[in-house]
Amino acid sequence: MPIPQQLPRWFNAVWLALLAAYIVAGAGIVPFHGDESTLIYMGRDYHHIFVDGDLSKILYDDTWSDRPNEQKLRLENGTISKTIYGWLAWNQGYGLDDFNRSWHWGRDYAFNLRSGSLPDSDLLNAARLASAIQLALAAALFFQLTRITLSRPAAYVASALFALHPNVLINGRRAMMEGSHLLGLMLVLLAAAWLLRERKWWTIALLGVCMGLAVSAKHPNIITCALAASVVFQALLWQKKGKDSWPLRSKWQRAFVCCSLLILAALVFLLLNPAWWSAPLELPGLIIEMRAELLRFQVDLFGGYDSFGERIAGFFRYAFAAEHQYFEVESWAEYDVISAQIKTYESAGLAGILIGGGGLAGLLFLGLAVYGAISLTYSPDVAADNRKLLLVWVLGTALATLLLTPLPWARYYLPLAPALAMLTAQALVDLSSKLRTVFYREADGVTVLD
Repeated sequence: MPIPQQLPRWFNAVWLALLAAYIVAGAGIVPFHGDESTLIYMGRDYHHIFVDGDLSKILYDDTWSDRPNEQKLRLENGTISKTIYGWLAWNQGYGLDDFNRSWHWGRDYAFNLRSGSLPDSDLLNAARLASAIQLALAAALFFQLTRITLSRPAAYVASALFALHPNVLINGRRAMMEGSHLLGLMLVLLAAAWLLRERKWWTIALLGVCMGLAVSAKHPNIITCALAASVVFQALLWQKKGKDSWPLRSKWQRAFVCCSLLILAALVFLLLNPAWWSAPLELPGLIIEMRAELLRFQVDLFGGYDSFGERIAGFFRYAFAAEHQYFEVESWAEYDVISAQIKTYESAGLAGILIGGGGLAGLLFLGLAVYGAISLTYSPDVAADNRKLLLVWVLGTALATLLLTPLPWARYYLPLAPALAMLTAQALVDLSSKLRTVFYREADGVTVLD
C-alpha cells in the first residue's frame, strides 16, 4: 500500500488545532493547587494600575512598611500571568474586595477554605483557560521551532511529546505562571532561531522584545535568554564573510548591536514590571537574594535533596521517567477533595501519557535523549547555527536544572520538557530513517514495502 512521502502543508494547522483542543479541554478539571489562589490574588495589581491608576500601591517600598507580603509576592514572581488574571477579574466585574485571599501554606485546606482563600469558580476557570491557551501557543511555537531547526517529522513527534507530557499539562493548565513561562521560553528560542536564519535588523529587535517578555513571565527564563543570547552574540561577533553575513562592517558595530539587544530586553522587562520603576538598579540584587531565600524556605518547610546523588535521582525521575506530580506537599494526599479531583482528571482521558515514573520507561527515554543529542551533533541535515542553538539550550538547561533545583518538585523541571522532547523526536526520526533503508525501497515517488 503506497504511503505518501509528505502530508499536505495544511495538516500542520489541523495538527496544532488538535493539540490545542486537547490542552484546553482539560483546563477546567485539572486538580487544584494553592498557588492558583496566590496568583489570582496578585491580580489585584491590575486593579491598582489600570482601574485606580495608583502606582503608589505597587512601587517598591524599601521600608517594607506597607503590605510587605504583597510586595514580596510582587517582586519574587513574574507579572504576565498576574496581569492577565487581574484583567479577567475586572472584565467579569470583580472589585478589590471580591478577590480571594492568598493561600496560607502553613495551614491546611479546611482553614484556607474557611478564610476565603479558594478562588471563585468562574474566575478560577477563566484564569485556567487563559493559562491553557498560552500553553497551546507554546506548543505551536515549539512545533515551528522544531520544524525550522530539525525537520517536519521531528516537529510532529516533539510537539506531541510536549503536549502530552503529564507535568506540562498539570501545571500549564493551572492558573499559575507555567503557561506563560513556557510560552515565553518558546518565544525566545524561536526568535533566536529566526534571527540566525534571517539575520535582519527587525529579528534582532524581535529577540530583545521576546527576552523581556519571557523574563516578565517568570524570572527563571533568564537562563534560556542567556543561553540563546550567547549563541546569537557568538554568531554576530565572530561571523565569517559570505552572503549570509550580518549587515555590519566592524566588530564595534556588532558589539553595539549586542548591547542594544540587551538594553531593549531590559526596557521591555521594566515596562512590564512597574514595581521596579522606583529602584531599577537596586532591585536585581535584591530579587536574587529573595529567590534564594524562597528556595531555602521551601527546603526547610517541605524538605529538599540532601546530597548530589539525590539531585541526580530526582533529575531522572522528573526529566526522563516523567513522574507526574499533582502536589508538592505530602499532606495534600489526605485531602478527599483533591483525591476526587485527581480521579476525575485521570478518568477523563485528558491527563496526557501517564508513564508513572517507571524506571524502565525512564531508561528508554534517557537512551533516546542521548541518541538524539548524538544524532543532532553529527546530522548533516541540521544547519550549524541551528545545531549550536539547540545543543547550547538543551545542555545548558539540563545543567542549570540539575545544579539549581534543590527540591523534588516536578514543575521546577518543566523547562527541560521541550528540550528532551526535541532530542527524543530527533532520535525516533533518525532511527526510523535508518530502519527504512533496511526494510523499504523508494519507487516512483512513493515509499513501498520491499
